[in-house]
Amino acid sequence: MDLVSIVKEGFTGSLLSVLQIGAIVIPLMIFIELIKDLNILSRLTIVIRPAMRIFQLPSEASLPLLAGLIFGITYGAGVILQAARDGHLSKRDLYLISTFLVIFHSLFEDTMLFVAIGANGFILIFVRLILAVGITFIAARFAFHEQKQSLHR
Repeated sequence: MDLVSIVKEGFTGSLLSVLQIGAIVIPLMIFIELIKDLNILSRLTIVIRPAMRIFQLPSEASLPLLAGLIFGITYGAGVILQAARDGHLSKRDLYLISTFLVIFHSLFEDTMLFVAIGANGFILIFVRLILAVGITFIAARFAFHEQKQSLHR
């Protein structure tokens, strides 16, 4: 195989991959913009507020958590930073939200991208969700245990 055919094959393969990713990401970004414009995210926070009790988080934590889950870690971080500046969340709350989102962020986009390259989406979501809930649950129960004890002395 000569250098020209190697470059040609690499170029066409890369172009095809970019087009496949674009076919997933562009409609997804349009969907995300619609969700933001229609204010659906704030309505969804009401639905997950009971789940916040599992992690011992206030209801104000639901919006940053949902933002990171649906829109990704970057947008979620912006919402988390704004909530921190507003003083609605404690350091513990921010730690738990971040812990959950490190494992289970960008639910739709990441899943679609991995499915495009051959992963099983259901297994991917299931494993990420179980890990995120489990590790965040453990962190909620034990990570700040010493800090609570030192406050009571």
